[in-house]
Amino acid sequence: MKTYNAKNILIFLFAFILGGIVTVIFFKNINIFTGQKQISAGKSVNTKLKIEPTAKDVLSHSGAHMAKGAIIVSTVQRQLYGIKVGKAKLMNLTRKIKTIGEVAYSVPLERTVTLKYGGYVKNLFINKPGMGVYKGEPIFTVYSPELVNSEKDFMLAYENYIKLKKSNFNFGIKEAKAFLNSSVFRLKQFGITNSQLNLLKTGRLILTNTTVYSPINGVFLKKSIFSGSYFNAGQPLYKLAGLNRVWMNIWVYEKDMPFVKTGEAVRVRFNAYPGRVFYGRVSFIYPYLAGKKRVDEVRLVFNNPNGEIKPGMYGNAEIMVKSEKVVAVPASAVLITGAKPLIFVYKGKGYFMPEYVVIGTRYGNYYPVISGVKGGERIVVSGTFLMSSDSNLSQTAGSMAGMPGMAGMSNNSNLSQKASSTAGTQGIAGMSNNSSQRKKTSSMAGMSGM
Repeated sequence: MKTYNAKNILIFLFAFILGGIVTVIFFKNINIFTGQKQISAGKSVNTKLKIEPTAKDVLSHSGAHMAKGAIIVSTVQRQLYGIKVGKAKLMNLTRKIKTIGEVAYSVPLERTVTLKYGGYVKNLFINKPGMGVYKGEPIFTVYSPELVNSEKDFMLAYENYIKLKKSNFNFGIKEAKAFLNSSVFRLKQFGITNSQLNLLKTGRLILTNTTVYSPINGVFLKKSIFSGSYFNAGQPLYKLAGLNRVWMNIWVYEKDMPFVKTGEAVRVRFNAYPGRVFYGRVSFIYPYLAGKKRVDEVRLVFNNPNGEIKPGMYGNAEIMVKSEKVVAVPASAVLITGAKPLIFVYKGKGYFMPEYVVIGTRYGNYYPVISGVKGGERIVVSGTFLMSSDSNLSQTAGSMAGMPGMAGMSNNSNLSQKASSTAGTQGIAGMSNNSSQRKKTSSMAGMSGM
């Protein structure tokens, strides 16, 4: 009974060991961990990795030659990088220049009141800055000894002329009329109006206090005289300005100056009038930059019939600049690489060629291309940065291949790959032979054991 139990135990152990050996040999043959399934000795199929064709293989198959610096991007890589292809278009670009500015008085509408004679100030009717004035409105009165003497000369000449004209003698009438005309001319030069001359003729009254009137419609800015003060001929007394037309000085950066032209339309918005837009035009571009700000001043002109735009107001200006038809590309297609911008041109079949271009100032979401790309060419409009990184890596690898020692490394790597593949095939064949031998040995050992 004991012998029978021991024999059963030995048979169970032998079967257990034999099953384990068969299981190990089976899993080694199918190579479940590397994804290779043995078909026959020296032959294997990779079930995990799919090897993409290289640029050299694609070009050699198509018969083309890859230019220097060109790269090949497979369909899978294009989807991974998010690469999109578009076209360089011939289009009209509209540029919007935004800036700020300050409203100022229109210099041609400014008036400085002066007199051609000296005297004393009597009364001031307009004496507070900002007061509105109308053309022909009295602003102040003066007394001038020089003007009084001229009025006396006029009255004397007028009386002599009337007397000679009423007499029966024709002698001296021409001379009297010439003297009267010269006195009238002198008074008019002093600013005496025709109504004041008629008053002198009819009333025989010398105007000791002469009234000075406003020459324009506008506002009073400042004065340099006071009641009772003395003034000289030609001295600035009052300064007035019209408001039916105003200026606005805006500041434009150097990069935007080539696009600003005289006569361009401008839209301005003021915080005082929300939602309203005032339209003006560029009237003058100053030929110099404004100090350390490195900006150029541009003068705008606005019609202001209601006086809504007031000097000193700040506004946001927009200059709409339209260019001629130019070749333009999206801003996302341009890769700024330092000295020169770069664009990838698509040549077809996954073949991309980097091209250096000369671009202009950006118009919204587009760059005008001066040279480097023609209208209608297919270009990369998205994913240029990743393509540039890929091309830089390939160029780096190519340049390292030419270095001393790198060629040997590449040869050794090729040899190692060949050796590994050969060893793999031989090893698989050997594994099959060894497995068969192990089976025979194990079976024989079992028989001897039994």
